[in-house]
Amino acid sequence: MLSKLISLILILCCLACPRPRIRQMPPNDACFQSMSLKFNFSDRQGKHNGRIHWRFDEQHSKFLFFTPVNQVGLELDVAGETSLLLRPGKKLYWRGDFSFLLRHLWGIELTLQELKQLLVQGLIPEAKIREKGIAVSLETDPENRSPKIVNIRQSDAILTLKVLKNETRPGTIVLLTYDQRFQAAEIADVLADD
Repeated sequence: MLSKLISLILILCCLACPRPRIRQMPPNDACFQSMSLKFNFSDRQGKHNGRIHWRFDEQHSKFLFFTPVNQVGLELDVAGETSLLLRPGKKLYWRGDFSFLLRHLWGIELTLQELKQLLVQGLIPEAKIREKGIAVSLETDPENRSPKIVNIRQSDAILTLKVLKNETRPGTIVLLTYDQRFQAAEIADVLADD
């Protein structure tokens, strides 16, 4: 009985000792922006809606497209304007230009930089929208004047992006390489529904 009591006291003493916490600090106070978006899209072929989580810094962007059951259906990694679209469930990927992907996905012709400026700062690329026949309207948050709802229309494509959450976090975006684990495919195969 005494040995059990001594064992219990030793265990409690060990549990009471503080454990050192490992904290990884990003270099040079680096930070990235994190946005949660809801999208509604319609064209002649139908309507789609969903949720996107977008993280980006100066060099890289990572988009996660969620399914209705809150699983990641697609991942889009972008370095500069070069995109890597991943379909984790099928282990497929497509690599190409961001504006080509956006045009194929939603019928909208914008670069990542133009889309970022539109959603973060509310800057409308006037020359581009006149050239491509794009109509853009913004609803801003009255407190901080940042965009809350962005409506983009080009031809019969209508895209509405609603900013649910927008915050800055410490760290950087690191893109992984998937060439060894995923198989290259055409963009239509990566985007195809099962």
